[in-house]
Amino acid sequence: MRATHTNADMSHENKLYYKTSIFLKSLRDNGLFSTLRKIGQRIFYKTKGVDFSTQNIYDLTRKGEHQEHGTALVSTSTDFLQQLLGDLEKLIDKPLNKRLFVDFGSGKGAAIIHARELGFQRTIGVEFAKELHERAIQNIKALGLSHVDSIYEDATNYKLPNDISLIYFFNPFDEVVMQKVMSNIMQQKSNFENDVYIIYGNASCSVLKEHCQLLDETVYTSGAKAEFYKL
Repeated sequence: MRATHTNADMSHENKLYYKTSIFLKSLRDNGLFSTLRKIGQRIFYKTKGVDFSTQNIYDLTRKGEHQEHGTALVSTSTDFLQQLLGDLEKLIDKPLNKRLFVDFGSGKGAAIIHARELGFQRTIGVEFAKELHERAIQNIKALGLSHVDSIYEDATNYKLPNDISLIYFFNPFDEVVMQKVMSNIMQQKSNFENDVYIIYGNASCSVLKEHCQLLDETVYTSGAKAEFYKL
């Protein structure tokens, strides 16, 4: 088996020096109030026993035949997801249908938890690393959230529910897996009950451009990038 991608270890983000640099950057970019609000949310999560910390995925139990194609665990913040959803609504010029949010490569469940808190009726995460999936389940239970589910599965084998409205990728895997995932999605497209949109954060391949309508590409002040699509 080939080694997992070299960007699969983001555990340095747990170090004090990194957290300090992020704090100072947030002060500069977002101001004191926003930064304190973020800190307050993290303290709240800490008191509840919620853990969204980054983790080296090399030693985790990974499911399926594509174990070497996974990328780093990077948790999406509430503020960033809210910005992404707002930017998508501006692009489509209407309120986003919030029936079902699915995150491929959902890690410890940050995005599916935040999406539920931001108004989605139901959210699902698909994660191939057993330990991350189990931590996501613990996080969901700690917050007492309903209609939030983490599924331990190889993304290439997952069949989307017909009421899907938004698909989220934050660079969860490489082109090999993305090609298979998108092929599966396109085969299911005629069954979907809603217009389906896709947000692809920090894109590492151009597969979506072959299958979907690109609405926009954005680079944020944090350095993160996002591509917005209509399926």
